[in-house]
Amino acid sequence: MRPADNHVSSVSSRSPGISGLVLLLLFMLLALPCSVQCVASAGVALCPANEEAVAAMRAADNVSVSYTRGICYSFVNTANSVTIPFTPGIPYSFVNTGGDNITLGMVILPELGVAPEAYAVYARQIALYGYYAVIVENATVEHVVCAMMQLLHVEYWTLLGHGNNGGVVAARLAVTLQPKVKGLILLAAALPGDLDTQALNLLLIVIYGGKDTLVTPELITKSFSHMAGDTSTLLFPNLGHFDFVHSKCKGNDLHPSCNRQGGLTSNDAVCIAQYLLYSLYYSQWEVASAKALSYGDNEKLTPGHNDSKSYPSDIHVKFTEFPIPGTSPQRVWWIFTPSQIRGGLIYYPGAAVDGRAYFPLAFEIAARGHMVVIVQLPLRNAGINFADANVVLNSNISAFSVVPEDRWAIGGHSLGGLGASLYAGAYGNQVYAAVFHAGGWLINLTQSELPVLQMYGTLDDIFSGGYERYRYLYVDPPPKGFGPFVNLNTTEFIPIVGANHYQNSFQQQCSCSWPCASMD
Repeated sequence: MRPADNHVSSVSSRSPGISGLVLLLLFMLLALPCSVQCVASAGVALCPANEEAVAAMRAADNVSVSYTRGICYSFVNTANSVTIPFTPGIPYSFVNTGGDNITLGMVILPELGVAPEAYAVYARQIALYGYYAVIVENATVEHVVCAMMQLLHVEYWTLLGHGNNGGVVAARLAVTLQPKVKGLILLAAALPGDLDTQALNLLLIVIYGGKDTLVTPELITKSFSHMAGDTSTLLFPNLGHFDFVHSKCKGNDLHPSCNRQGGLTSNDAVCIAQYLLYSLYYSQWEVASAKALSYGDNEKLTPGHNDSKSYPSDIHVKFTEFPIPGTSPQRVWWIFTPSQIRGGLIYYPGAAVDGRAYFPLAFEIAARGHMVVIVQLPLRNAGINFADANVVLNSNISAFSVVPEDRWAIGGHSLGGLGASLYAGAYGNQVYAAVFHAGGWLINLTQSELPVLQMYGTLDDIFSGGYERYRYLYVDPPPKGFGPFVNLNTTEFIPIVGANHYQNSFQQQCSCSWPCASMD
């Protein structure tokens, strides 16, 4: 049963900017006015929503639901009564208006034959966490672009496409509409063979089932070769093609089943929802600056050239990009090797940050005698992939054999530092020290004898609580902190005066305070 139609003709007065003009130009080229094309035409779905999805359509928890003819449903969180405009042509839109401004949203493109309501559980979760969500009735370019055009106040979008229908359209639009589209989630879908995302700064998540016979795991993994190394892949071994949605269909059968045993579990659904939320929260992936990338040029690392890098000593540095064995999509290590080696540092980048942004920092450390290995991580998330340092330490690659076995350290920036703390807690005997740059502790290390250095800037305002939160949050017990997590006998805290949160990386954009300290 559909909620009442909601038609509000006004739209945000905010300027659409370049990305909005791109969408407008696309409409002009397609000659498909929203008022004409956004008309419902899906017909009766072969795979209807199940009871859980129907329940997600009901108004509850400050979320009201409205239907807009032609595109889909609108879910609005009315907690703080912030007005979000709705216009015809966008069927099911899920919105949380609990914040002053919603700038991130997700468009969900259904698989052919699946009722759009079957995706309501995911969309509702997105709205509850403060993002805009739209489920288009038909997975077509016209419907998706129309939805985005009607909501120009949404600055960036992530597209989620299910199966051969929704996944293919989502992938093509994500590549075409960058940077307006920041993220792409392929749900039981392969990346089309003529597309390649390796050179794109696009957050990409691939979620697929081991029992899918419509878009087989073999077909999906084959497409990994066209994806960037920081793509995240998530395999559910026991799920079929239609198990990923809350519908009455089971496995790979596009017909309602009386026996709904097995399939998507509550834990599966929570896991998928967490990935969807992460894709929105971290969708604005930071890009390494040209200056940072210049440190990956060995000609510039060779003394004697006009544009050679300055060295603090007679130790010289060589850069290598090395493929990480056994990874697909193919990930890499970025290695800075000094001519004289005293030790090694395995370094985890911050959340959503291009690992190459740390090239200047890695060079400076290497130029003082420590090999630096920056790890390219799936989803750019060291919290999930904190054990990746073991691949370095346990490898028989000759490039790492020059570092004494007992002289490896672990480190990272921000979420990378938190991941390093998890590694220190689980594998502290593998390293001789840990270094956190604006990081912290996700595990109790009060009994650990591992030396830890925590460095943070006095202008770090990425979170509330002042820069000293990098100390008291982990040292003090509740209510001030959530410690103690720190062995004060082996831990040193060093505030860097005038530095902000991103001071140790070189990125093209940064939303934090302007630093007073030099990036050097």
